[in-house]
Amino acid sequence: MHLLWELVLTTEPIVVMASSPTYSSQVVQALVSLIVPLAYYGDYRPYFTIHDNEFKEYMSKTLNPPPIILGVTNPYFTKTLQHWPHIVRVTDTLKKDTTNKSKVRKGSNLKILDAKPGVYTEYKPFLYKDKSIVKKLLRGMQTKRPEEVQSALLRRHFLELTQSFMIPLERYMSSLMPLQRNISPFKAAPKPWPFNPDNFLASLEYAGPQLTCGIKGDWKGLYKQFFRSPNFNGWYNIRYKGMMMKLQILQIEALSSVDINNWLEGKQEVEIVDMILKIRQKLDECESKGYQINKRIKDQLKVKMDDIICSLPDDLKNVLSNKKLSSR
Repeated sequence: MHLLWELVLTTEPIVVMASSPTYSSQVVQALVSLIVPLAYYGDYRPYFTIHDNEFKEYMSKTLNPPPIILGVTNPYFTKTLQHWPHIVRVTDTLKKDTTNKSKVRKGSNLKILDAKPGVYTEYKPFLYKDKSIVKKLLRGMQTKRPEEVQSALLRRHFLELTQSFMIPLERYMSSLMPLQRNISPFKAAPKPWPFNPDNFLASLEYAGPQLTCGIKGDWKGLYKQFFRSPNFNGWYNIRYKGMMMKLQILQIEALSSVDINNWLEGKQEVEIVDMILKIRQKLDECESKGYQINKRIKDQLKVKMDDIICSLPDDLKNVLSNKKLSSR
């Protein structure tokens, strides 16, 4: 299971060969859920058939398989998908067949057609197995612990493992956020510092998964593999977007607290008009992107815009007031 967790985490292409569509779908969904709370950003098809549009693409031996988890039942796939790097063979009787349940079968000449249940791969895991969870599950089998409890233990184990993997990344991303004191109300909102893989890997020495997880292994190697996966890109893009939203909101809040009368002193008309347009543009941009801005902040900005407009000659007042009405 730890090997499967790594494969799903790094969005490796996986084929699940099952005996029924229901079981195929259940196994694929279970694999995707292994990395919760991290979202799976690869593709996954709980039940893939020869009638799907990508059939020829996935059968091709000249193209590398995409980052996807396929669930199949048609015996035809046992021959045509043997070139895929990771194959999970399951049967409806797998629960009863405890001897084959966790076997990893390696080798390049495996005959998948007549193969027993197991994981067929040449992948070498970066992390060692956690023997403690295995002991807990075996103890549960000996004491006839309910299957639901066993399943809950396993889900919790992988939840905590994923959290231990993601906490250093979340901590490092937080360090890329510009300080609030560096946000100027009169300049464009700053952007987060770029993600530097080398700097992150260096931080693992004192803030790595070892702080929350007892599993040993090549954590750095696993992170490097993760950086090349759609899961990292998806997670990073969401986090970056969230940080940009926060910075935009912080800048608007800073702008709402400015002493506008003090700012107006010595300003040319062109600068004043430019400020009005920037405030409106900022508010419109935040609204279009769905940023949640406190109503009090919005009201303060509108009052400040009215104060700025009042400082202008009548002709400019009329122009800006008309623009204000037309934008509503």
